[in-house]
Amino acid sequence: MPRSSYWLKAIGPAGSVSLASLLLAWIAIGLAVSGSLRASVLCALGAFLLDMLDGFVARRLGVSSEFGRQLDSFIDVINYSLYAAVLVGFHIIPGVAGWALGFVIVATGILRLIRFNIEGFTDDEPIKYYRGIVVCHLSLCAIVFLILTELFPDTGWIPWLAAAALIVLSFLQLSLIRIRKTGRQAWWAALVVPLAAGALLWLT
Repeated sequence: MPRSSYWLKAIGPAGSVSLASLLLAWIAIGLAVSGSLRASVLCALGAFLLDMLDGFVARRLGVSSEFGRQLDSFIDVINYSLYAAVLVGFHIIPGVAGWALGFVIVATGILRLIRFNIEGFTDDEPIKYYRGIVVCHLSLCAIVFLILTELFPDTGWIPWLAAAALIVLSFLQLSLIRIRKTGRQAWWAALVVPLAAGALLWLT
């Protein structure tokens, strides 16, 4: 089989959506580094929506595969863990402390995704549960605190609250706490609306 055919088949429609999500997340990271926070958050939320869509496409077309699951997890590291770390290190808690926390976010996110790839969901059928907090929760939490720091720039306790919350969530990724897999894209999409509105109103 030609190499191009192999990759087209391996990536498939769902993988193409995953790569589109990665592209938006990468743009979001670049915008965050350059200080364009409003555009960065909107791109990150777009990447989040595409990340939800890839699983839906895979299930609807019946093309779920081990390759797709691995691809999705590797991309999640960029979409969520790295993005959250960049927001923390550059904007929420700029400086050494922020970058140290960013390392914790990325490291625990990677460990959590490796465990998921090996163990999968819990066996409580038909309801599926993740083990540990899901990586996207940290990214969404970081976005909330970014908006708060921009909305209340003179409030010194917000960065400390952000640090505490993100440290707790980071290590809860490695816990055995069970998080139900909702499978309800509409619920997650609705969560994006207030975050996007906050980004448009209070970020520059």
